[in-house]
Amino acid sequence: MPDSDKPSEMVRVPTKLIPAVRELSRLHRQGKTDEVLALLNELITTLDNGTRPNYGTNQTILEMEERLNNLESQFNDGGNSSSPASSQRLDNLEQKIDSINTRLSNFAEAIMQLQSNINNQPKRNKSYNNSYYQGQAVKIQPINEESLASRLGVSVETIRRERDNQPAPLFAAWCKRKDTSGIGWEFNEKTGLYHPNN
Repeated sequence: MPDSDKPSEMVRVPTKLIPAVRELSRLHRQGKTDEVLALLNELITTLDNGTRPNYGTNQTILEMEERLNNLESQFNDGGNSSSPASSQRLDNLEQKIDSINTRLSNFAEAIMQLQSNINNQPKRNKSYNNSYYQGQAVKIQPINEESLASRLGVSVETIRRERDNQPAPLFAAWCKRKDTSGIGWEFNEKTGLYHPNN
């Protein structure tokens, strides 16, 4: 059987090349044998001629490396040089920062002054100071027995008992002690209502 008809052949391979040979075997099993052979022949020829292989990826990496070196040198040169334009921009920025700091200081002083003024103002009387109502007493209307009992916090029977057992002035005094506003009340037999006793 000629060598080309054998399915595979055992070959000794240096230890460092074993992972690459395994990868070639995997590509062969995927049916990419012709592409692998063409690229291997090209690589072998290039190495035999003593030139460095020119892969597209290597070329791209070399170009990127060169561009990075150029950018790095430009950055280093730009950082060390004090061009008039960058110096002027820096001066403008410092002036703006100083202006903002001055405004903030003025603003803080104004707030402190306002707080001081507010704290030093006399307290206002919160009572109702409408001149229309000053000096005029609110007139309390007569009320019925149930309303008086509710106002004094007692029962209607208690109101009747106290009214019947005491003379009018003592009843008014009793009501005055019970009333939350300190108003004395007297009963008017004509109206059947209790009137405030002034």
